[in-house]
Amino acid sequence: MKPKKITIYILVVLGILVAFYINKILLTDDDSDSTDPLNEINKETEHSAYSGVNIITEIADESSYNMAIHYPEFAGESLNEEIEDYISMSKQDFLTEVKENEDILQELPATLNVLFNIHPVNENIYSIVFHKESYVTGANGYQSSKVRLVDVEQERFIEQSEILIDNKENRNKIYNLLLERFQQQEESYLFEDFLKEWTESEDNQFTNMFFKDQSVVFKFDKYEVTAGAAGSPEISIPFHKMKDMFTDGWKEKINFDPKEEPEPSKEDESETPKPSENDDAGEESKEDANSNKKKVALTFDDGPHPTNTLQILELLDKHDAKATFFMLGNRVDFYPDIAKVIAEKGHELGNHTWTHKDLTTLGQEEISEEVEVTNETILSATGEEPTVFRPPYGAIDDQVREVLGLPPILWTIDTLDWKSRDPDQIVKIVEENVTDGSVILMHDIHETTVTAVERILNSLEKEGYEFVTVSEIESN
Repeated sequence: MKPKKITIYILVVLGILVAFYINKILLTDDDSDSTDPLNEINKETEHSAYSGVNIITEIADESSYNMAIHYPEFAGESLNEEIEDYISMSKQDFLTEVKENEDILQELPATLNVLFNIHPVNENIYSIVFHKESYVTGANGYQSSKVRLVDVEQERFIEQSEILIDNKENRNKIYNLLLERFQQQEESYLFEDFLKEWTESEDNQFTNMFFKDQSVVFKFDKYEVTAGAAGSPEISIPFHKMKDMFTDGWKEKINFDPKEEPEPSKEDESETPKPSENDDAGEESKEDANSNKKKVALTFDDGPHPTNTLQILELLDKHDAKATFFMLGNRVDFYPDIAKVIAEKGHELGNHTWTHKDLTTLGQEEISEEVEVTNETILSATGEEPTVFRPPYGAIDDQVREVLGLPPILWTIDTLDWKSRDPDQIVKIVEENVTDGSVILMHDIHETTVTAVERILNSLEKEGYEFVTVSEIESN
């Protein structure tokens, strides 16, 4: 018996509908898998203190991973294209590994940190040094570096082969100079045969070489020529010991004249008033401690920011409020003037490490370096050392406590300002949870936080709160 035409028609229509529905589900799943992780990344662009260089910051905090990525942006698109490819590949490799290990990352999230340091060579040429560190599973994280020399005027990258006269004699000199510098370290963890092989290899074009502070620097990856305990060593060789290995044109281009030292009298004058200002602040704190006012500490992480931080400082001034700024060392390096203003206005200086790494995944030497270099940078920028420390992600263990020279400070109210980017939500969280002695966590790198701070100051002031440093809260 043959089926009727109407039956065939109905079957065809049903088949089309089923196929369409299945295809829609598959496309939805594909889209979700491929785009969701990257959609969660918060991205901001800021001007830096270096001419022709902006800073792009990307932050993501998820249940299974944390990412903190910083990279430069130039006026020349040809420069940006290579850097963006490097960053994109770093993120994709990391997220792929996270997805493969998602089931075991709930207790200890994976981390990816990419930062860069910039060292001016002359007016138009910069040394850019990337450091990438990721930890997903296992006992040790992965570290690597990437060095680029940039001519912002000509909008091009400079290859080290353009600068170095590459011959057997010079390679032998480089080996001996590096060996000498390694041996001067208390614990270099150097494998001499690895260094010898690296220097003599025809594949080695010395792409890890850059210029910094009157020196030629070689940046090695972890395990490249040393044991893992050495991390990613940087070996500096005074320029005068290597200048004969460079072409005449580059000897002239690279200005390595010693920098003028500040006059001692000016340093003394700038630092003289600070002890008296701190003494006064201490006396005021004692008086305030005896008052019956409710106290709250506003704390700001991940700065300084060239515009948002200054706006927050103005708002704090209007309310005669003091706050604590937990600053990243690499951002203080970019914005030393902003850090100095924070100190001059009498706010508390906090250390938030150099690169926002999870310290519980690092060895003792790396933890110490993250903290100590940041202390030195803040001291250089402000004339004052930080008095408090906040571990990134609030991650701390016995080893971190043992290495720290500053008390670890966490928080009692997390505004989640980095996630919501919504002033209404930020203010609501504060108002619903604030009590006498609360320590409020915010981030001065977000513009929406500035709006929220103004409303928080107005609201809590009406409730009779006084805004003090986190150390004053801790002391009480």
